[in-house]
Amino acid sequence: MYIGSQKLMKAYDQYLLDQGYSIIELVDKASDCLLKHTTSYEYYSFLCGPGNNGADGLSLALKLKALGKKVNVYIFEDQNHLSIANRYYLEQCDMANISLTLLESERIDDIMTMIVKSDVVIDAMFGFGLNSSPRGIYQMVIDELNRLYERDIIAIDIPTGLDCDSGKPYQSVICATQTITLTALKNGYLNPDSVFFTGKVIVEELDIEDVSDEVGLYCLADEKIVLPLLKERKFDGHKGTYGRVGLITGCLEYKGAALLSAKSCVYSGSGIVSVITQQQVIDALSIYCPEATAVVRPPCFRKEDFFKYQALLIGCGLGQSIDSYRYVIDVLSLSKQPLVIDADALTILSTNLDLLKNQERDIILTPHMGEFKRLCDFCDQDDILSIAKDFASQHHIILVLKGPYTMITDGHESYRIKAGNKAMASGGMGDTLAGIITSLLGQGYLGIQAAVLGVYIHGYTGDQLAKNAYTVIPSQLIEEIPHSMDKLIKKRDNIRH
Repeated sequence: MYIGSQKLMKAYDQYLLDQGYSIIELVDKASDCLLKHTTSYEYYSFLCGPGNNGADGLSLALKLKALGKKVNVYIFEDQNHLSIANRYYLEQCDMANISLTLLESERIDDIMTMIVKSDVVIDAMFGFGLNSSPRGIYQMVIDELNRLYERDIIAIDIPTGLDCDSGKPYQSVICATQTITLTALKNGYLNPDSVFFTGKVIVEELDIEDVSDEVGLYCLADEKIVLPLLKERKFDGHKGTYGRVGLITGCLEYKGAALLSAKSCVYSGSGIVSVITQQQVIDALSIYCPEATAVVRPPCFRKEDFFKYQALLIGCGLGQSIDSYRYVIDVLSLSKQPLVIDADALTILSTNLDLLKNQERDIILTPHMGEFKRLCDFCDQDDILSIAKDFASQHHIILVLKGPYTMITDGHESYRIKAGNKAMASGGMGDTLAGIITSLLGQGYLGIQAAVLGVYIHGYTGDQLAKNAYTVIPSQLIEEIPHSMDKLIKKRDNIRH
């Protein structure tokens, strides 16, 4: 299943038009999808706006009329303000003798009296392109409909008045009982509060060649996507088989972050984990995670300091001292291994993104939203899916933008991860995730694979624990990582058999 924002969905539509599809043809295919879910009623009222969403409704009305259904269509604009497809299908409805009524504020009471007699109302007023609250006659109809109508309301693509990207309502919004959304789940539907307005959401793909990857729609990564990535442990494997990773983490003030990232590396299957840190952190590490090795961090690095590692992590608890700035510069300038950059190192990197230039390796950045705003200045109202994708493409990195349904993109492949929960909102979770991803890089996974699989394992483990816990803490989660990975391997094998 794909996920799209307003900007990405517009790009998708434009791509199809550029490929030679006509808008009339696309609307016809859309209404074919809608027809599958709308034939169980006898009396329909269609609320059709002037754009292509309204055209979808008009095309569906024609097909239901051909099936012998009673269909009334209510329109909001005269023909001077209609899209090409809307005008075409409105003419077809007129030729088919479908009842067409112009909605006017002076007649709203009489019109609503007719609408409430129908078995179902189809909301085709606006699609995903709405950027503000419906006004005028649109607002009047929405408010009256929500107040008076007690039967089913089906929204085409998105309930009118719901923000496509955030899932938050504008001032007036249709309260649908069902939403049939086309091509991709709208990003706002991942907001659990949106279900109050969408009702049941059904995703329908148009009967065309799948071009979702061409325009960068995000893939919703669930078990079907993730499980095939997870590798079996080898019969004759040894610690060298599963990689040596180096973690440039921790300082006197922030020992815990280094300890959590190290232990999560070990528990995710790394062969050898070396923490390159201060002596005080090493003293604590020997007690908290004796399986990890340690190296006292030098005043500055040399190229040969990195040769023995298959992957590196920098940032967790590193602090933001002058030494920390030098370490980030050294790692990006002197090392060649796949690299995870987290926490304090992200803050340091935000002041010098040029360090990412000419890097010929997988580099994974793992910011939360606040850290990403320091890396990439944007407003809360901006399309975060497109911003994330563009940032990753521009800097040739893999971005793991942490939050609900964590976003992962390298600018070409893009995912939102269906794992994780609100019980995991506690300090140290990001350090734990960084350790898991680094471990997978060291074991030989490609960067995008390590990111997707690491985030999923992290979230899945948290989901298992949250079934019986109000909060999930990182140290508890780390202990469960091997069990979760074992469960996922067994699930995959059961699916295959």
